[in-house]
Amino acid sequence: MATSTPSHEQENDLRPEKGIFWPAMIGVLLIALPMLFFPKASEELIGAIYTPFSIKFGSLYLWITVGLIVLCIYFACSRYGDIKFGDPGEKPQYSLPSWVAMIFCSGVAGAVMFWSIVEPLWDLITPPQYAEPLSTASFDWALTYMLLHWGPNAWCTYFITALPIAYLFHIRRKPVLRISAASEVVLGKQTNGFIGRACDVFFILGLLFCTAVTMCISLPTVEAALEQIFGIKPSFTVEIVVLIVSAGVAAWSVWSGLNKGIKVLSDINVVIALGMVAYGALCGPTAALFDIFTNAFGKFVGNFWNMNFWTSPFSDSTFPRDWTIFYALFWAGYGPFMGLFIARISRGRTVREVIAWGLVGTCTGGYLIHGVFASYTLYIQYHGILDAVSILKNSGGPAAMMAVLDTLPFGKAVMLVYCAFSTIFLATSVDSGCYVISSVATTRMGVNDDPARWHRSFWALVQALLALGLLSIGGLGVAKIFGNFSGALMALPTMLLTIAWLKIVKKDGHYMLCNFVEKDCTPSGLEAEMAKK
Repeated sequence: MATSTPSHEQENDLRPEKGIFWPAMIGVLLIALPMLFFPKASEELIGAIYTPFSIKFGSLYLWITVGLIVLCIYFACSRYGDIKFGDPGEKPQYSLPSWVAMIFCSGVAGAVMFWSIVEPLWDLITPPQYAEPLSTASFDWALTYMLLHWGPNAWCTYFITALPIAYLFHIRRKPVLRISAASEVVLGKQTNGFIGRACDVFFILGLLFCTAVTMCISLPTVEAALEQIFGIKPSFTVEIVVLIVSAGVAAWSVWSGLNKGIKVLSDINVVIALGMVAYGALCGPTAALFDIFTNAFGKFVGNFWNMNFWTSPFSDSTFPRDWTIFYALFWAGYGPFMGLFIARISRGRTVREVIAWGLVGTCTGGYLIHGVFASYTLYIQYHGILDAVSILKNSGGPAAMMAVLDTLPFGKAVMLVYCAFSTIFLATSVDSGCYVISSVATTRMGVNDDPARWHRSFWALVQALLALGLLSIGGLGVAKIFGNFSGALMALPTMLLTIAWLKIVKKDGHYMLCNFVEKDCTPSGLEAEMAKK
């Protein structure tokens, strides 16, 4: 049964939507300028707001995360899984490997490599589940919690928020790619009113600052690698140069569009990532690394619910708030952005494909990287090959990461590859973010359109300037606080999109099933309305 498709010429208006573009720009200036001119006061204010918030409401986000996992499983396994985002019989726009690569590279950026080495070391110092620091139990739990933080908990938010957006964009053919449009079933007349516009502006601000946080995590590690390889001393000038290079690659990619820019960059980076994983696995103690990962995976599967809901209420451990809740908020911050991006590139895929292949592909990518490099980090620490924990305490995460990589054969070459890997990963995350932001701020955009090139590149410049501001006021520590705060707020659009999808299924479910599942059924609801038209 065909859906009504307005003409491309009537829909296409790639000029910026003034009601979104200018409020977003004003919001950026109102937030960024105080950080530049009053850095200490800004840091204290953000910390004062976020700390009590995470203490009082942090556990709520653990429940939300588990709830989203359950919804993903339900829709992937139910008859709604056969609903296709596009016309019946239409083939996917992108091949499965490229589709997964674009999602993975956009969703994790260069932080995936940084945390694969640094997070296990922190878990040894301040371990979960009441384990003693640097005890056997702490080694046992370190990689296990990484698999939790970078597994379905991370990606479920992305895929559930993509469903209502993909439905409105590819099935109903709404000529906009926005949070407000996907939430029309909830917002009603306010979709194009003040609440709808505020929702879109709020989303843009949250995404800009979440991506700026990721840049602040990635840049110091590249800086540390340059010091180890070429002896270039870390400085604010070096950070600016690395930032300009990353922003330049991102601007080129987003200027080139989805097919020639973001897709190509993602494919290249996945090849580099797989090469690094293979090198680490073969040059390291292969059998021992596989044993460590196998042990952690079994412990993760067996303790999934306990780990998710462990809040340490009867001890002074801050591990749940510092890590499990931090990650829940970090992923929530990217949820609506990734939902928009996944929806844009998922034409021709079914609900089941988006969720099942999305979760399998992205979790596998993360587990390959963490399974090799986190296992290797724990191995060399446990066997006394390198005291990476002491380096972490004395010199910080980037230095500890470079020291670990330097223990591999041809360590300097590995660091050089990492510089390219991290820069491209970061650029992929930035360019996909700028693509989505410019899509949200475009007046009307058809399913085969891209936002105007200058518009896409403009947001890449804004993103780089924001990251520069965060680096100037304190770098990683401040960035982590700001990322948590942004994530806590961005969880609200995530819940709005989730509720919108549930209401869409209730209201339009019969229409979708008639189109894609039950071919011989009586029109009703939306289907009857469209038949009259």
